[in-house]
Amino acid sequence: MRWLSPLLLLLASAHLTGCVSYWRGQEMDADMKVQQAQIEQLIDANRRGREKTARDLAALDARFGDLERSLKGAVERLQTGSADNMLVIESLREELNSAKGTIAELQHKLASEAAAASVGVTENPDAPTLPQDPVDLYKYGWERRSQNDCPEAMRAFALFVRTYPTNGKADNAQFLLAECQFQARDYSQSLRTLRAIMQTYPKGDKIDDALELMHDNFLAMGKCKEAQPFLETLIADYPRSSRVAAARKKLAATKRACK
Repeated sequence: MRWLSPLLLLLASAHLTGCVSYWRGQEMDADMKVQQAQIEQLIDANRRGREKTARDLAALDARFGDLERSLKGAVERLQTGSADNMLVIESLREELNSAKGTIAELQHKLASEAAAASVGVTENPDAPTLPQDPVDLYKYGWERRSQNDCPEAMRAFALFVRTYPTNGKADNAQFLLAECQFQARDYSQSLRTLRAIMQTYPKGDKIDDALELMHDNFLAMGKCKEAQPFLETLIADYPRSSRVAAARKKLAATKRACK
C-alpha cells in the first residue's frame, strides 16, 4: 500500500502563501495522519475479516493514491504561487472529508461482522447497513423480530450487544437474540447466549426469562433431566417473577415427560 508520509512532510514544510492557508495545511496534515492510522487499523482487522471488505479497502487505497497525486500537484502550485491557496486547500479538505466518510462506513461494517461472528450469526455481505444509533438499532431489531425476520433481527441484536454492552437494553437485546437462536433450532448457540446474559448481567431483569429459555433449549435437545433445575431455580430464587406461574406448569410437564 502506498503511504503519504513523504508527501505530508513536504506539505508540512512548504512555504504556503498567507497565514490562513498555512494553518489549513497543518490541519490537513493532522487529518491525513489520523486517517492513515485508521486505515492501518482497518487493514489489520481485515486480515481476520472478509474478502469483500478487502476489496473495499483496496479501493480506498487506490483513492488515497489519487489524493496523493492531487496533493503533490497542489503543493507544487502553491510553491510557485500559480494557484489560489484557499481554493486548493478547500478542495483538498473536501476530499479528506469524503475519505473520512468511507473509513467510517468500513469501520461500522467490520464491527457488524465481528459482532455477528462472536455470537454465531452468519453475516450476509448483501444485507443492508445497520443503524448506528443505539435507539434506532434496537428498534430495527425489534421490528424485524416482530415481522418474523429472525436472521435480520439477530444481526441487529448481535451488533447492539457488541457495540453497546453497558446500554440499559443490552440484556434485552441479548435475550431476544437467544430467542431467535432458539426459534432457528440453534440450541447450543442459544444456550451460550443465555449463559452470557447470566454472567454479564446477573442483576438484570432478564435472568428469570433466561432461566426459562435455558430449560426450553435443553428440553428441545431431549435432555429433560438437565432442563428441570433451571425452572426450579427460577421458582425458588425469583418468587416475584411474572414467569413463576408458567414455570410451575412447565416444570410439572417436564417431570411427567421424564418418567
